[in-house]
Amino acid sequence: MPELDRISDLPRDIKDNILVRLSLKEAVRTCCLSSNWRLAWSSIPELVYDKNFISKLDASADDRNIESTKKMVKFVDKFLSLHDGSIRKFVIADVKPCSESLNVWMAVLFRKRVEKFKIASYDFDFSKWKVPSTFWNLLCLRELVLERCIIEMPGSFEGFKHLRSLHLRIIEISEADLTKLIATSPLLENLVLFGYMHRMNVKVDAPMLKQLHLTCIDFQHVFLRTPLLVKAVLGAEPNLWRQSNVIDLLNCLQNLEMLDLRWYSMRHLAYTLDLEFSINFYHLKKLHIDMNVACKREAAVVRQLFHHAPNLQELAVSQEYRASAYETEEWAQYTIFKHLKFVKIIDYFKNHKSVLLFVAFLLASTPVLEELHFACQVKDPEFLEKLVQLKRASKKAQIFNFPNKLLNM
Repeated sequence: MPELDRISDLPRDIKDNILVRLSLKEAVRTCCLSSNWRLAWSSIPELVYDKNFISKLDASADDRNIESTKKMVKFVDKFLSLHDGSIRKFVIADVKPCSESLNVWMAVLFRKRVEKFKIASYDFDFSKWKVPSTFWNLLCLRELVLERCIIEMPGSFEGFKHLRSLHLRIIEISEADLTKLIATSPLLENLVLFGYMHRMNVKVDAPMLKQLHLTCIDFQHVFLRTPLLVKAVLGAEPNLWRQSNVIDLLNCLQNLEMLDLRWYSMRHLAYTLDLEFSINFYHLKKLHIDMNVACKREAAVVRQLFHHAPNLQELAVSQEYRASAYETEEWAQYTIFKHLKFVKIIDYFKNHKSVLLFVAFLLASTPVLEELHFACQVKDPEFLEKLVQLKRASKKAQIFNFPNKLLNM
């Protein structure tokens, strides 16, 4: 009785599931397995062309070499012409696309009803590429990532009605086009804006938006209409923290469950916000802040933020030390974290006194604390000895030094 050829008789969806885990070159080579696999590669639903693809296409290739790029473009052209089936995902990364090829690819992707589309280059030497007019026909998109490009939206464009995730990084776009792109994506849940906004007003009118990552430079004002927003990551742009912006912005963030204030955000916030602000964050459960724990003014704003987030459960602090003539001498103990269980100190700088004061404040104010982690290794034995001797409001509280080493009292 002949042996069953289980590999050859696999259903098409399982074959596709196997193929998407291989590089495209390896996927094509599966045609040698059997007659049933001979054309299986031609229906692979996810196409990713990046540095890894180029290196496997040509071992001597350099992703920034013109010949390597031409070889990749030729491969993509041929692959798409032979592709038989739908394409869920199409990615070009680390390679600058050319307009002629893009127009051809867009026509194919339109017919294939592509759902995930990404063109991104992380090399800042690449000049910006222009999004072709045929791109706006990809109306089945659910996820879109565009980087280092020039976007000019046609007047007839009525929106991506299925789009749920939009990432725009280091782009050129008009204020009107950005506003329209967001507003005409009614199902948008995740939005990332990173880079220069060229003195424009950033308007985010997205009733279904749940996550916002805003790290923009050189804009005028931020307007949010995002009633379902639960997570926000805010970057360091000084204009974001002007008095006129801060109150409007914080009022729009009161329903957040997760807030991430990165880079110098806390520094700018500390010098523009009234130290006695009264905006409450009753739903906030996770907070990540970059701050200088030695700065008296930053400490005052952070204490207010803690005070107005009574249901906080997780706290991460990336702390940087900058010399200041007004260093804080203490962290007042009037704040009690009734629900805070996990704390992580992400960066550690050698201002032992300020760090110790901050950790002492946390340990004394957290009756249900379970774990406090230093995410980078602390080697000073004197500091560690003082650290483990600090009083703890929680009997369950444990302190861990990197990498997950428990410090015993």
